Amino acid sequence: MPLRRWTRTARLAYAMRNPLGGFGRVPEGPAQTLRDPWPGDAIVGEKLVRNQTLFQGELRNLQHRQWDNPAWPDAYRRWLQSFVWLRDLRELGAESARIKARSLVATWIAMPAADRPISDPSITGARLAAWLSYYEFFAAAADDGFRKSLMAALMMEARSIMALMPEEVQGWHALTALKGLLAVAVAIPDQPEFLSRYLRLIDNAISEQFLPDGGPVTRCPEDQFQAVRELAEMLSILQLARLPLPTTLMEAANRAAPALRAMRHGDGGLMLFNGSAEQNPLLVEHVLNRASRSRVLAASLPETGFLRLASGRALLLVDAGAPAAPGHDKTAHAGMLSFEFSSGRQRLIVNCGASVQRGWAQALRQAAAHSVLEFADISPMVVDATGAVIKRPKITRTHVTQDGAHWLQMTHDGYQPQGGGLYSRQLYLGKDGQTLRGEETLHGGTRADFCVRFHLHPEVMVEQVENGFLLYTHEESWLFQSDAHASVEESVYLGGPERVATLQIVLFPTLPPEPEDPPAPEEHTTPSPENGEDTEADQATASAVSDESPLFQETEHLHNSALPSVPDAPATQPEEISHPPETATQLEETDSLTPEQEASSADASQPPDEEDEYAPIMRDPPPADSVPSLLAGVAHLHYTPQRTTVTMAESLFAEQNRTPAAEAAAARQARKAEAARASGAEPVSAPSALTQQPALQPPLCPPIRWALSLVSE
Repeated sequence: MPLRRWTRTARLAYAMRNPLGGFGRVPEGPAQTLRDPWPGDAIVGEKLVRNQTLFQGELRNLQHRQWDNPAWPDAYRRWLQSFVWLRDLRELGAESARIKARSLVATWIAMPAADRPISDPSITGARLAAWLSYYEFFAAAADDGFRKSLMAALMMEARSIMALMPEEVQGWHALTALKGLLAVAVAIPDQPEFLSRYLRLIDNAISEQFLPDGGPVTRCPEDQFQAVRELAEMLSILQLARLPLPTTLMEAANRAAPALRAMRHGDGGLMLFNGSAEQNPLLVEHVLNRASRSRVLAASLPETGFLRLASGRALLLVDAGAPAAPGHDKTAHAGMLSFEFSSGRQRLIVNCGASVQRGWAQALRQAAAHSVLEFADISPMVVDATGAVIKRPKITRTHVTQDGAHWLQMTHDGYQPQGGGLYSRQLYLGKDGQTLRGEETLHGGTRADFCVRFHLHPEVMVEQVENGFLLYTHEESWLFQSDAHASVEESVYLGGPERVATLQIVLFPTLPPEPEDPPAPEEHTTPSPENGEDTEADQATASAVSDESPLFQETEHLHNSALPSVPDAPATQPEEISHPPETATQLEETDSLTPEQEASSADASQPPDEEDEYAPIMRDPPPADSVPSLLAGVAHLHYTPQRTTVTMAESLFAEQNRTPAAEAAAARQARKAEAARASGAEPVSAPSALTQQPALQPPLCPPIRWALSLVSE
């Protein structure tokens, strides 16, 4: 491989020798023209006729014979040199568009071979495919000299791809380069080296692009879309030329298309993770139909690390994976554990998206641009000057479904080295898709200056009400509630073609109350006994009077009735007095239970079964008409130290704090390990590091709990 790098210049110069100079025969035209399957934009074509380019909403003047400029953004340079805008001129369809297309192609092929910007094989491949796809449009009626020069340029630039591949380009761009090589191989079958080199390189390019579950190695949904698009074009070219389809290519398309379907919201656009944009939903569907006849949707993407939780009309898309592997991580975002939520065709909670502009691109990689917990001055992953990730957080996840409901628990340790603690996020999606609940916790940290952000789609309107925030969409109304400080702030959305202002809901933690000093003991004037016998007798008498007094029993019974059981408090809160498990008051209450309560109590006393180890949040959400009372009285309010009743926010997640099921699961695991040791066998290891939940340390402040519930349709 190093030898090829040393000889790169010589190989490229040899490849770009002009076949019109006597080195070989140049055909008068392509043996097979191609058909570009993708639609164009007539508005962009009209601008080109007027010597202007419209790319990503920015208008620039088209300079004659200027194909490169260091001041241009890389994305614009690639677009201009790839000639993919020929489809826009073809979409316009006017004679002026045909003449403009021929003029621009003639300007390119008139340049000396040494002056052409051909160092990127992916741009060259896109250009060759575009020339052959629109040959009938701009070249069929041209003179013989133009057509011969065009065919010579096709041969030279196809050889440049052979000279530079595979070292010069990776990822889905490698597929673009090979697509151009395949297009020339089909158009000029008299040169068999083009097809043989394509077949030699395609298998390795596919294996480096896709993970075993069919997802992209970069973990970017837009990269997946572009890769599937290139696969679809190559399949179309092979079928048009009636060539055998490579097995690797067919298998890759059959795995990658279902994975891409799983990365879409209900509106058909892509989810926004790791540098992705929505893309045109119609184009995404068109690409999928071209790539695979099957409409199968991937149930899960374990290697890619994305989870798709669907219930009713609701869809929850979660990033539960670590940043991409080294070499593929330059677009990795610090959005671990972030999620996007949509209902029907309407997105509600989103991430901010991505941008090709350098300043925006860097800002959107931060955790603050995602719907997740973040610190203002620390990042969960460390990036070097080249954009590569040099420190990756460890991610764990546990996903359980029951009766159509989903429970997901995730952690990452990205903030732990900087004192932030272990970040834990729990999500629950109800079986009817009308309730989404969450809990955000930092375990074992020493800092509480964090916040949890929920970026809203620009089409969502927000109204603050007494018990939360109402989120209005075109079809539904949702109520967002939390037991933490909450505010609505400005945000920005770059998931579409233009940057759009939007809003975000931000939750801030509340510190636990400071423990109050105990009251000073009253001074007794009674003379102290002279020996310990009198003291013990007095204490025994007082205890007997206290336990047997009807007034004391009545008072304690009322006290216990007024204070329902509270979930386990954080370790930093003052400890409460714990009563013995068996008291006269409890016996009285047991005697007065109704038959239904007795049955419930009997069920609770039974040992947990296999399903009980996932007891957290396993219950149906409340009906839609009772949603406004989910967090009544405490929505977006600060922590209240003195309260005598359990808040609804706590009751929503009370089942998460119960530990008998977890203890039973740990006991079963211990018994299995003990049995394995006794039999001399090796203990069974955990299935994956992604499913191993670490030991959680006490949080510095109470968890932030929130709920998003459907109010009306």
